[in-house]
Amino acid sequence: MSAIGGPGVIPLTYAIVLVGLLVGVGISIALLNSEADSREGGFLWLAAIPAIAAVSYLLMALDIGVVSVDGNEVYLFRYIDWLLTTPLLVGYVAYVAGAPRKWILGVAAADAGMILVGTVATLLTGIATWIGFGVSALFHVVLLSILYLVLPTYVEAHPRRRRLFKVLQNHVGLLWIAYPAVWLLSPAGVGTVSTVGTAMIIAYLDVVAKTPYVYFVWRDRTAFVEDDGEFETVEDIDESTVVGAD
Repeated sequence: MSAIGGPGVIPLTYAIVLVGLLVGVGISIALLNSEADSREGGFLWLAAIPAIAAVSYLLMALDIGVVSVDGNEVYLFRYIDWLLTTPLLVGYVAYVAGAPRKWILGVAAADAGMILVGTVATLLTGIATWIGFGVSALFHVVLLSILYLVLPTYVEAHPRRRRLFKVLQNHVGLLWIAYPAVWLLSPAGVGTVSTVGTAMIIAYLDVVAKTPYVYFVWRDRTAFVEDDGEFETVEDIDESTVVGAD
């Protein structure tokens, strides 16, 4: 297999993505040192996302942790990266919305279940792969339901965070739809897209999912300044509306 300096297209792609992720790490460091309250904003958890992904892509660029399944190369550190970072991505969206801990953990657990079952499906062959894909898709539906049906009910109590929540919600929601579609067309699925093509598309999605995400938080970092919520509960919002109407 090829190293970073070799002729392989995949390692070269991963090396380029690594640079993009390091930009995300730099933004995270700037965010931690900004005037915004890093504890209130949960910026330390946010910084872990591009950092973990950068380490993963460095290892993948060096062809470490690659296994062959039915003739197809599977990069294990990609799935380890996803298992660690994607629950943080969706969990942080719930945190921005001001959702209670049960929903932060719930949406993160749905994401972790989707990734874990999807990883197993990738390592299997035949009908087992498609069963795994189906179960992973069910976790995906649960994740999107929480993201679009549950979390918006909490962000109304945090007016300053509404714009950031909406951006992160759609950034994650739309990109997460692309991943199963790519998997379906990859050699692990129907095989329409080659191994190299799949690797390049996923690498592009990964850097877009993480570095701009951190930038969006940097841009709206003041959303966390002294924002304890205009209302304590969703019921308070409804009551304030009635009072306003009177």
